[in-house]
Amino acid sequence: MKKHLLLACALPLLAAFALSACNKKNVKTAGDNAQMVTETSTLPTLDVQESTDTAAAEGDIRGGEFQPLDTLKTVNFDFDKYELSEAARNTLQANAALLKARKDWKVLVEGYCDDRGTVEYNLALGQKRAKTVRDYYARLGVPESSMGTISYGEEKPVCGEATEACWLMNRRAETKVKGI
Repeated sequence: MKKHLLLACALPLLAAFALSACNKKNVKTAGDNAQMVTETSTLPTLDVQESTDTAAAEGDIRGGEFQPLDTLKTVNFDFDKYELSEAARNTLQANAALLKARKDWKVLVEGYCDDRGTVEYNLALGQKRAKTVRDYYARLGVPESSMGTISYGEEKPVCGEATEACWLMNRRAETKVKGI
C-alpha cells in the first residue's frame, strides 16, 4: 500500500516537472531582440569581401625584397577607418607620380593597424587599408598589374606606447617597391 501511495504522489509531480521544464523554452520576446540589437550595434562592421576581378588584377608580389624609398611617403588612417583623408590623397598623388614614371617597378602596399582589436579584425582592416591605397593609385594611373597588397595587421608596429599619437603612427599604409 505504501508503494501505491508513493507512486500516486510521485507520478503527478514527475509529470508536472517534465511539462514545466519544456514550457516556452526557446521563446524570444520583442524586448530580447531590442536588447540584442543594442548590444551588437556598438560593434564595428567591416566588409572584407573582394571581387574576383580585383584579385586577378593584382600584381605578383612573390619573390625578392620590396624596399621602402624616402620619396614614397606613408599615409595614416583614423581609428577603425580605411577611408583616405585629404592629406592622405595628396601624399598618394605625389607617390603615384613617381610610380608612374618608373614602369619597371613592382609595387607593394602594406596595410597596418594599431594593437586595439582582435588579430583577425586587424588583419582584415589592414587589408582594406592596403586595398584602398592600391585602388587610389590605380585611379591615378599606376598599372594595376604592377601592384599588390598585403596586411600585417598589428604585427609590425613602429611605436609601442599606448598613446593616441603612437596608435596613429601604427595605423598606416606603406608603399614599397622592387626592381630599383
